[in-house]
Amino acid sequence: MIAPAMIARDDDERSAPRLLWRVEEAGDLLGTLVIDQLVAGRACGGVRVAPAVTVTELRELAAAMTLKFAFFGIACGGAKAGLLVAEDETPEKRARKTLAFGRALAPLLRFGTYIPGADLGCSERDLWEMLSGAGLTTGAPPPRRPAETIATAAYSGRSAAIAAIAALGGRAEGATLSVLGYGRVGAALAARFTAAGGRLVGVSTARGAVIDPAGLDVGRLERARAMHGEGAPLHYAGGCQAAPEELLGLPVDVLAPCATARMLDAPSSQRLRCRVVAPGANAAVTLDAEARLGVAGVTVLPDFVANAGGILVSHFWPLPLPAAAVDTLLERRFRTIVETLLARAALAAATPAELARRFARRNLERLARNHRTAVRHERLIACLGRGRQRDLVPPPVLTALVAYVARRLGPPWA
Repeated sequence: MIAPAMIARDDDERSAPRLLWRVEEAGDLLGTLVIDQLVAGRACGGVRVAPAVTVTELRELAAAMTLKFAFFGIACGGAKAGLLVAEDETPEKRARKTLAFGRALAPLLRFGTYIPGADLGCSERDLWEMLSGAGLTTGAPPPRRPAETIATAAYSGRSAAIAAIAALGGRAEGATLSVLGYGRVGAALAARFTAAGGRLVGVSTARGAVIDPAGLDVGRLERARAMHGEGAPLHYAGGCQAAPEELLGLPVDVLAPCATARMLDAPSSQRLRCRVVAPGANAAVTLDAEARLGVAGVTVLPDFVANAGGILVSHFWPLPLPAAAVDTLLERRFRTIVETLLARAALAAATPAELARRFARRNLERLARNHRTAVRHERLIACLGRGRQRDLVPPPVLTALVAYVARRLGPPWA
């Protein structure tokens, strides 16, 4: 038996989520959904699949999603779901759990109150089975592939690299980077950063780290990751193997936490020797760590801005975006937004995160009053993405459409 338990938020508790939905099976917790805010009657956020996912973690991640959508003026609230699946779970048992989780969330999924996406540990097949449990899928199931194949993760890493380069003054030549949590997001961040002339000097996973001040070969590292996953640092030919925590004290220009929430807290932040923190993961830096680093003169990019590439590209999900359209969105519009945020933060004697939160909250209030314009653009995208039409729109027209909509994404000053 699946027993969902719903807890509505007390409006006086601003830090509490709008909705917390616990799913139990035979008395054991199967998973949890946290909806932080509803905007236009809906909330979006990925499904995290792991052996352990806490409500505290989900609340922080859902709140970060609310800020992310609000900052860019997208009419959607933030949410995050966690499904408990053991590392050694059989494919059959994993599928049964995802189907059951989807059945329990069916009322929210069918009405579009909660719009899920793939997150850490969640594959396309997991997402398909969850939606299938709610009665929402059509067509054949996608093949069982690693969760790392999710495309939006690469866009999140790419945007975090663009944001880091902006924080360095717009140039990456000769700058150094270390990545905490070298997965799909971290790999994309490293690829974009090194392509701009930067040098990747250290990466870590839960299983180990590898450091090379002369620079790690990103292509070789990617081949090791493709073969060994989190064991990639242990199988990289070259460099010096180290414990993951050693990357914290590595002198670099940019440190990128790209795995889980709370990767950098107040104690660990005291060990950092970097100029910029560019989170590829949501809620990766605690507020007290952010404050300490700000006092120390370290630029901490707000996570809900830095890694927003995934939601920006997926905003156009029904359309087959050509590379030129993605470049227009990330390399031009997104970069301009980050550069303006950094410049305004310097003028206001505020940290980029403080200023970004301020604008996100203003946008959230505005969207709560009137979200019709934002939704109108989404309907246009959806209309063009239906059936045969999506293949008939020429790539230059798609790029022009993305540019038109992108000009309306972000704070009003951008």
